[in-house]
Amino acid sequence: MNKLIIPFLSIISLFVVACNDDDYKSEPIIPFSLEKNYYETRLERGATSISITNGSGDISLAIEDEDILKAIYSKYNDKEDNRKGHINLYGLQKGATMLTITDNITKDVETVEVKVTDCYLAYVINDSNHPVLPAGTTLFLVNNQAQDYYLFDQDNTYNKPILKDNGYEFFIKLDAGTGTAPTNYAIPNLRLYKHNPADAATTTSEFYDFQIEMYGEDASSSSVLKIIQAYLDVDWEELISNALTKSPAPIDMTMIMTVPDTDYRIRGILSTVSIPEHILE
Repeated sequence: MNKLIIPFLSIISLFVVACNDDDYKSEPIIPFSLEKNYYETRLERGATSISITNGSGDISLAIEDEDILKAIYSKYNDKEDNRKGHINLYGLQKGATMLTITDNITKDVETVEVKVTDCYLAYVINDSNHPVLPAGTTLFLVNNQAQDYYLFDQDNTYNKPILKDNGYEFFIKLDAGTGTAPTNYAIPNLRLYKHNPADAATTTSEFYDFQIEMYGEDASSSSVLKIIQAYLDVDWEELISNALTKSPAPIDMTMIMTVPDTDYRIRGILSTVSIPEHILE
């Protein structure tokens, strides 16, 4: 009886060992490559991420001009994630430089150009009855000397702005509240200048003013003022001292704009979404 049991147990042991050997066999490594060889990142604020989806995941980086760009690679340890890791690109100063990415196991090398543009902030418009800033568009405000702005259709596959010009500014209006002891409210406003494209030398022919609603039941998050200050260098305290009284809401980036004495109302979210490539210098 024992003679029959021993060979049977030996077969089971061999099967288990064989299965374990299969489990520990490493999966074949896909050659390392990237889908594109050009990236952009904005100056000083935020980062552009390059996902590494193939190769070994063992990556080293070499930057041609480290005064322009900083790049950091983070490797993923989650085996359920199809990505191997990601590279974060940080703009240090405007310009372009080359980034060499090497897979240390496969020895594959990818060289990409990275351009650092002016910093900018996006306003993603979800609901609007205003003809200039309709729903389904995104307004990009650029932090440069010309103060350029671009309006893109969110469904525009050709990456061409439907509106572009230079000249925007934020300013403060004081509004006296009602009641027995009225209080002056500091109302932030955004002005978009519209120039005559037929004559670039002419002065501004018109502009559009939008009041950023900060008070009342349906108001913008007070965090939007901090984001505008950080990305566009708007000094609210310089515009009016001690005008900001509401406590910040760190998650809600909703910004609501109206046009006084009209029924125009725009609702959107401040975002760090990227502007289409090859638009900014």
